[in-house]
Amino acid sequence: MSLFKQIIMKYYYLALCAILMISLGGCNKFLDETPTAHLSTSSYYKTSADAVAAVTDAYRLMKDGAYGGYSPSSFGDIMADDANKGGGGASDQELITQLKLFTEKADNGYVYNAWRDNFRGIYLANLVLQQVPGISMDAKLQTQVLGEAYFLRGYYYLQLVRLFGRVPIITAPETTGEYYVKQSSEDQVCAQIESDANTAIKDLPNQSDQALTDRGRATSGAAQSLLLETYMWEKKFTQAQALGDAIISSGQYTLAPDVTQIWTVAGEFGPESIFEVNCADIPGKGVGNLLDLFDAPRNTWGYGFVVPSVSLVNEFEKGDPRLNATAIYNNELLPDGTTANTNTSETGYWNRKYWLPLSEIPTNAGGGTGDGPTNDRVYGLAIDMLWTAEAAFQNGNVAHATTLVNQIRDRARKSGGNTDMTILPDYTTVTLTQIYHEMRVETALGEHRRFYELVRTGRAASILPGFKVGVNEHVPIPLTEIQLSNGVLTQNPGF
Repeated sequence: MSLFKQIIMKYYYLALCAILMISLGGCNKFLDETPTAHLSTSSYYKTSADAVAAVTDAYRLMKDGAYGGYSPSSFGDIMADDANKGGGGASDQELITQLKLFTEKADNGYVYNAWRDNFRGIYLANLVLQQVPGISMDAKLQTQVLGEAYFLRGYYYLQLVRLFGRVPIITAPETTGEYYVKQSSEDQVCAQIESDANTAIKDLPNQSDQALTDRGRATSGAAQSLLLETYMWEKKFTQAQALGDAIISSGQYTLAPDVTQIWTVAGEFGPESIFEVNCADIPGKGVGNLLDLFDAPRNTWGYGFVVPSVSLVNEFEKGDPRLNATAIYNNELLPDGTTANTNTSETGYWNRKYWLPLSEIPTNAGGGTGDGPTNDRVYGLAIDMLWTAEAAFQNGNVAHATTLVNQIRDRARKSGGNTDMTILPDYTTVTLTQIYHEMRVETALGEHRRFYELVRTGRAASILPGFKVGVNEHVPIPLTEIQLSNGVLTQNPGF
């Protein structure tokens, strides 16, 4: 059967959260339980608790599934020049090596997982959008639940359009006879994302109006950031600059004083956080961040994938505090008192973004490998400022772009205990190359965007060995889906 039919069969009985919340509150880590109950859709969607549980379930496909599911880090980091695959050698997760070398075929399991899991997320969001309007419940809560579903559907479609280009647009749960839907153009998919994001912006609360117990749920700012990223993908720079400036001037977010602390557990939901994938660290539940295991140094508790490349390390300017918050050096004294050993890393570095001190390693506290505590930072003020700077530059407003980039550099200069104020000097007149530089060093290995940014800005072919223009902007449509679609789905060029 096709993927769409598989989704229907698998999710006809909606997986519910074990703890049903009567409001959007409950706990800081709201994705805190794996689904345990399975109720028919005919007996479900009766109460506000059902509505909240349903939209909560739709968030879970956002987590990086590493080798078992959709893996944003494999596509965004390893396919780019920011990271090498690492792991236990060439044969360890060899399918990722194929992605890195641009030799992947249509039967690549990581490609299939990306297609499958994002469409699963879309299906769950569509269920919410179909069923929740019929529930008699508090109108404000109902609007928020629906707004979250619009945001999530738009987010999943952004993953799909960046990876595959042409994909089917599905805006309602599929029923019998509707499994085979033709692909829409990239422009049409982006238009759908824009529509979903704009609805979510209208329906979701500002972050300042969100209860602390709802942290990790989408806000109006998260939907604005989704729309901003979509505008940048579409090269709609006029709309992007206007929206980015609105986010920056909203008063909802400020740059954190120390960029090196953002990627710590203590740095979660900081002042510049706009949206984070909220990973729970509940021992034994397996609802945490698998990247804490996947990316942790191999000679500690981890598997040592997504290791910083030499190219990335060399990108940082001398003295930039962001380097030590991104890469671990051999014999470096780490904050927990241990000394780093990078001898088994294929590049000589380990990934700092997902490194955990001994006290936070789940297996040291009665937990398991799936209990990593680190949230994924998806949208923050810094990347929104840098996108806005790029848009302003493209629009001819170089002075505005320069101001925004210098604010990012000034924050970095004052981070990590640095006292040398001569490092990272302000740009007099910023160039596009310098904006791209700041994007790379500010977000590397944490936001999993580098590959897409290289494609978006037309730099991939000149930077990534083996990249073929007209082919490798996207990955292949999964072979199984083409075979099962009775000719409805067609393959991307070159595969």
